[in-house]
Amino acid sequence: MYTAKNPDSVLKKAFPESFQLELDYAEFLDDSLDESYDLRQELEANESELPNTYILKPSMSDKGQGIRVFQTIDQLQEIFNSFEESEENEDENAVITSQLRHFIVQRYIANPLLLKEYENRKFHIRTYVLCVGKLKVFVYQRMLMLFSEHPYHNDYTNIEGHLTNTCLQGDTDKLVVVELAASVLPEASKITIRESINSIVSELFKAASNEKINFQPLPNCFEIFGVDFVVDDQLNVSLLEVNSYPDFKQTGDDLKGLVDELLDGVVQKAVSPFYGKQPGDVANLEKVLELN
Repeated sequence: MYTAKNPDSVLKKAFPESFQLELDYAEFLDDSLDESYDLRQELEANESELPNTYILKPSMSDKGQGIRVFQTIDQLQEIFNSFEESEENEDENAVITSQLRHFIVQRYIANPLLLKEYENRKFHIRTYVLCVGKLKVFVYQRMLMLFSEHPYHNDYTNIEGHLTNTCLQGDTDKLVVVELAASVLPEASKITIRESINSIVSELFKAASNEKINFQPLPNCFEIFGVDFVVDDQLNVSLLEVNSYPDFKQTGDDLKGLVDELLDGVVQKAVSPFYGKQPGDVANLEKVLELN
């Protein structure tokens, strides 16, 4: 809605083309695609040469549950069939489609930035965002690169290597979390990524504050979000998701001091003014938006 009225906004290119899909049971996929006719047209146009790949995300789940990658309607049907089979077999990791119901389908970014120093594992960037009052938005510049457990590959039937959720990684010895500033990326690339993230976050919360339904900033309140981004091999940055539960454990033990510094900044910017004190300077909290 926001980009329709602001076609020059950075949000226009900040996230992959997305479609909504409502589905209770696998047998009704064809009817659901009739309802989401733009998605059907997209997938049918993709059938001949498979130029695009798509990712399916349940709206009402977490920890990577139910996320799949596909290219055709038949593959999408097989995904939903497998969900029901896992439920019928009482699999402890079963995906119960009728309880999820609402799904997002997006064009998959199939050319992520890969670094041989990290075994060509896909990664996403976790950024902490502080919102204060109605509304100041700060982006914490100490960002995290969260890597997949397995190297990236083009086999879309095998989700390993495509998901970067740290909760899926049972072997904590393989968990790779790197602070962006300390990574092997050239300094110019780090600056480009940070600037893109700051710009996207600014517009994102500006757009959200206009909506007034799902996001309602209030005076004398503050909130911390965990915002995830993916970077492609051309250094284009795309928004993945916004988490109201920021999950500070993802830093691991080695980087937990990063969260300590963030919370010190939150006290300076969001708590001290309640007691009549001037907000202190916080080196790594950059204000990207202030609305009256």
